[in-house]
This record gives sequence, structure tokens and C-alpha cells, in this order.
Amino acid sequence: MTQTYSHRYRLHGTLCETCRLIEARDQAERRLSEWAHLDTAIQYPPDAAPQQGLVLVARPPGADSLTGHIELRLDGALTGTATITCCTSCRSATLDYVQVSSGYRRLGYGRTLVAVARARMPGYTWTAPLPEGGIAQAFRARLPYPRAAPACIHQRDRSAG
Repeated sequence: MTQTYSHRYRLHGTLCETCRLIEARDQAERRLSEWAHLDTAIQYPPDAAPQQGLVLVARPPGADSLTGHIELRLDGALTGTATITCCTSCRSATLDYVQVSSGYRRLGYGRTLVAVARARMPGYTWTAPLPEGGIAQAFRARLPYPRAAPACIHQRDRSAG
């Protein structure tokens, strides 16, 4: 393992020399030998996010909503997003949806989005519904969250009103 700087991600990282040698033999091999050290505490508002490198963008819930979004962007392009619904009164949160663009799957982007969501609301009780589709269900099976519970009283009141 070598500590390095990734110009692709514009972050410090770790490079596995053995994996890199294996990948060098086959140009079709995925580039899995480099791990970027993304600080999940650094999140930008949508209008202030850097357009270069790997960055996290937080879209908090609007005034009339309980749902916020966290985006993962690479060179300004959206590569993944997580949708979270929270209730500050009940201190409950639901990880509604995690989506990663197909070319960026199996690189840790989804796990990063989940970790960022959890870090944004420490001490909350988390749930996550069971999604449809095999790939989504396989990803969800690795998350240590219970399945979605009934909506809290505040969410039910909002949807009824």
C-alpha cells in the first residue's frame, strides 16, 4: 500500500501496488486499486460545490418537506444520490433511496452516501425500506438498518394535510 494523491478525485488516497500490477495486465480490468480518502464531514451546498474532483453535495429539506438529498459528484457530474426523510421531533430518519450510476457501482460510492446520511443525523433512529430489484436488494442487505417502520405522527399529519 502506498499513500498517494489522486488527481482523478483531487483527494489523498491509498494505492494498492499489487492490484495496480494486476490491472495493468488487462486494460479492460476495473480500476479498483485506488481508494480516495473523502472526508464525509465536508459537504457543499449545491451552488458552491467545486466542479473538479470527488465532492459531496447536501440538499437539505425544503421548508415544505421532510426529505433531503445527498449527492456524490465527480468533476461536476452526478454519480450517486441518497434520499433521506427525517423528523426532528421524533429523531427518526428513513434512508428512502440510494442510487449510483451504473459505471460507478462497486466502488464504495453507495456505502459512502449511506455513511454521510448517518453522520448528518447522529442519534436518530434509522430505518430503510426493502427496495425492488436484485441489485438494490443486494446492496440493502448489507445495511444494518431495520426495514421501514410506519411513518411517525408528524409525517402522517403532513401527508394528510
